[in-house]
Amino acid sequence: MISQEVFARTLFKAYQERIQLEPFEVDMATAKKIFNVFSSMLVQSEGFGGYKISLTTEETLKRFGSTEPLYGILTKPMIELSEEIELWFNNHMAEVEIVFNMDHCTPDTYPSCVKEVFLGIELPATRFNTWKLQAAQILADDSAAGRLYVGEKIELPFEDEVELYVNGNKVGKGRPTYIYGNVDNMVKWLMRRVGYLSGYVSSGVFVGPVNVKKGDKLRVKSQTKDYEVSLV
Repeated sequence: MISQEVFARTLFKAYQERIQLEPFEVDMATAKKIFNVFSSMLVQSEGFGGYKISLTTEETLKRFGSTEPLYGILTKPMIELSEEIELWFNNHMAEVEIVFNMDHCTPDTYPSCVKEVFLGIELPATRFNTWKLQAAQILADDSAAGRLYVGEKIELPFEDEVELYVNGNKVGKGRPTYIYGNVDNMVKWLMRRVGYLSGYVSSGVFVGPVNVKKGDKLRVKSQTKDYEVSLV
């Protein structure tokens, strides 16, 4: 039987070399162990940048066969402030998300511990050669952590309807609602999992996901925000 360390090293090599893997079968208990080792390798190599929450809507939970959200680790290079965002892998998606910049946030100190809040775009990526995956495979792969465009500053509560365009075509719209209610409940869910939150925290999809590729131009538009980014 292949150990979780071997799986983690295989994922880390694929991450470093920007190559694709055939999906491997894994159960949730083993996936958690692989995730712990793989994400530790990433942080040791690139530095800790923050967290991402995955599978935060009924649609995404159903798509990947999960009963609750997942979370992943973001490294420093994954986080992008520039409006030109390099895609590192063949299989990327785009999701509109609320992004926090946090300083040791706990349920007791939230929201005063929040430095800034943004309307951003997460660009999850899988090291596997397909998105036809189950939740355990997503988790093992650091919950498909890829790139995070931090976006433009907003104030909470943020209740705008947001539209996402790819190359001028509207591909989705929605307001920040999640399986656990509002965005505060999503970040508190993550705090209960990891103890405290620091760095950038991408709180989960509320518009998308949609498949994207190099050369695409994305536009995020609401009543109060309107910006474009290029994928290169």
